[in-house]
Amino acid sequence: MTSLLAFNNTGTAASFKVQAELFQISSHTLLIEFKLLGPLAQVVWPSPGVIETREDGLWKTTCLEAFLSSGDQKNDPYFEINCSPNGNWNAYSFGSYRDGMTPSPNITVRLKERSTEANEAHFQIEIQNSSPWEIKSYGLTAVIEFSNGEKSYWALRHPGSAADFHDKAGWNPLATH
Repeated sequence: MTSLLAFNNTGTAASFKVQAELFQISSHTLLIEFKLLGPLAQVVWPSPGVIETREDGLWKTTCLEAFLSSGDQKNDPYFEINCSPNGNWNAYSFGSYRDGMTPSPNITVRLKERSTEANEAHFQIEIQNSSPWEIKSYGLTAVIEFSNGEKSYWALRHPGSAADFHDKAGWNPLATH
């Protein structure tokens, strides 16, 4: 798995590692695996839901995310996928960099697996698109909130002076085999 980098690897975040990997299962299905390593008792976990639902604002606390684009230019359209460790989710489309955010009706997200051990949490997130995926670049990110009120922002790279998951300079090209 690829290690994500904390924007500020200080305080509580310094005790953690976050890893993630993206897999294209079929033309319509993606699978993302996340692993969180560290003293999990310090993480703020969203309350379990009775049923996993589409919900706004998940990124305000512990949240696993992906950004997916058919282009690699700053103003190319892209999707933002949010999945809470409790299974709630959302998918948004953007017309260009941070512009035109709307819920994406063609995408559904399902937390397929969540497991925790002493100091390790593992999540598998399935993302379905009613249209075939056309991905050229992607970002894998996480927001981790801690019980002391700190938040850490994890990404493949942080190219700017502020944590900005929407900045494609912090994304990877999708390798095709």
